[in-house]
Amino acid sequence: MANNRHNPLSSAPPAAPAPRAGDIPPPSKAEEPSLADTLLERQYLLFPISFVVLIAVWEGMIRYFEIDEFLLPAPSGIAMALLRGLFFVDAGDPTAGAADFMNLMQNSFYNHISHTLFEAVMGFFMGSFIGLGLGLLFMQSKWVEAIIMPYVVAFQTLPKLAIAPLFIIWFGYEVESKIFLAGLVAFFPLLVNTMVGLRSVNQDQLDLLRSLSASRWKTFWKLQFPSALPFIFAGFEIAAVFSLLGAILGEFVGAGQCMWGGRGQCGLGILLMQMSFSADTTGTFAILVILSMMGLGMHKIVRFIKLKVLFWAPENDNTMGT
Repeated sequence: MANNRHNPLSSAPPAAPAPRAGDIPPPSKAEEPSLADTLLERQYLLFPISFVVLIAVWEGMIRYFEIDEFLLPAPSGIAMALLRGLFFVDAGDPTAGAADFMNLMQNSFYNHISHTLFEAVMGFFMGSFIGLGLGLLFMQSKWVEAIIMPYVVAFQTLPKLAIAPLFIIWFGYEVESKIFLAGLVAFFPLLVNTMVGLRSVNQDQLDLLRSLSASRWKTFWKLQFPSALPFIFAGFEIAAVFSLLGAILGEFVGAGQCMWGGRGQCGLGILLMQMSFSADTTGTFAILVILSMMGLGMHKIVRFIKLKVLFWAPENDNTMGT
């Protein structure tokens, strides 16, 4: 008797052949990257876009709510103050003689910028030398660290505004007092970063050099110092900004005469105080913009040097400074 039962597999469609070696898979439709993903991949676009949005919102709020420039100036007014101080816009006849041009230069921002920048850069070098030197010394001698480090920490906790008048008394009103004050503010971050970097040496590599009877100097020069360089440069980045703050603080307490032949007192700190006392809010914001650009420029220069020197060291969150 024939079997008339229905086989359910007999009506199933034939299975697709298995892919053979060498077959090219069909192209899959790739997902379009979102705007957020594109901006994250191109991080250099984030700051310009956010800056334009901030300026547009700021200008729109000032015009919409009709806020007095005495309280909060518009970005357009700040830009005009910068143009007057930097490019002599609305400063008079551009065909004036040499005497008038020198008068314009003395009344411009350039004398003040160069004065403050010189103090900040010299203070940065001074603070970097002291911080790096003390960090290396402390790591070579635990006795020296145990004796001197408490004094360094105690001195660092003192308010810099209270110490600044003492520097004016000791070193005078000229640039020397501002340089020493800028160096004092800048050296501590580099000291701490140097010590942290020297202590972050890979222990296995250190044991390997010791097993090879490497001298203390070779161990330091071949392993400890290169391992600490990312931390040291992170300290340089912080010290570059702090040195500018120290120079401005010194000018707040007592500004000296212009170094480049100008008349009167020079420095962005004293200029900022004069504009604040005269209720020139627009000019005050213009000086703040210049100071922020100077600090950003010093930070970018140090970072550029870091990328050129430490091209072999990947940057991570542990070497971003303390």
